[in-house]
Amino acid sequence: MITYIAHMRVRRENSDAYKALIDEMAANVQAHEPGVVFYESFISDSDPEAWVVIEVYRDEAAFKAHWETDYIRPSVERTKPLIEEGSLEIRRYVSP
Repeated sequence: MITYIAHMRVRRENSDAYKALIDEMAANVQAHEPGVVFYESFISDSDPEAWVVIEVYRDEAAFKAHWETDYIRPSVERTKPLIEEGSLEIRRYVSP
């Protein structure tokens, strides 16, 4: 399994738009990508501008297939203006 955890800051005024985009992405992933085990977003209960997205893929092929869909890249581009510049941190983790 391969896990990506993305931390970012989304200003409060962008929060609803960001959530709508992330929910749209998650719905597409769940409907069309059987190799994605988990794909969810979370917001901190103590900091309303702190978000995390957790993505878990069955294997490298599932991760590559995710990026080859016709909806992920355009959706990611639409989220970029909503995320505070310089706040995005993505880490990759693999099952030992």
